[in-house]
Amino acid sequence: MKKGLFVLAALICFNFSAVQAQDEAVTDEDLYNYALLMQVVDQMKAGISTSVQTIIDNQDGFDVKRYQELASAGDDEAKLKAKGANDFEVKFMKLIVKEQDERKDAIKEVLNTLAQKMVGVSNYKAIKAALSSDADVQARYKEISERIAPPQGEA
Repeated sequence: MKKGLFVLAALICFNFSAVQAQDEAVTDEDLYNYALLMQVVDQMKAGISTSVQTIIDNQDGFDVKRYQELASAGDDEAKLKAKGANDFEVKFMKLIVKEQDERKDAIKEVLNTLAQKMVGVSNYKAIKAALSSDADVQARYKEISERIAPPQGEA
């Protein structure tokens, strides 16, 4: 029984030390680079909506309301037909989904490249983990993010 308690106490101390060491490894510079990386990704994500909006606005016979009615079906022809889409709308939805997918793939590529070059893969993972569990790291990240955020309306 005593041996079991000793092992449990040792594991708790070891786990606490590992968490503490992980927190210390997340520097303000790491958080700054991570925040910059996330700003780029967020800007690229916002660009998807803008791109889709432009495609819809430039297409006669198709509007945002109709897009919203069909969006949940994606580019699945059967689901689109079930929602009453005609052949033109099916093709148009496929075009929109293709544009979205291409942009999402580009975001993933940029995220991977920037994570490797700006932050480092192990730091990226450590920061992401710390942000989900450590209030101090979350507070530091929030402060840094707010400091470097573009002015409202310019994002």
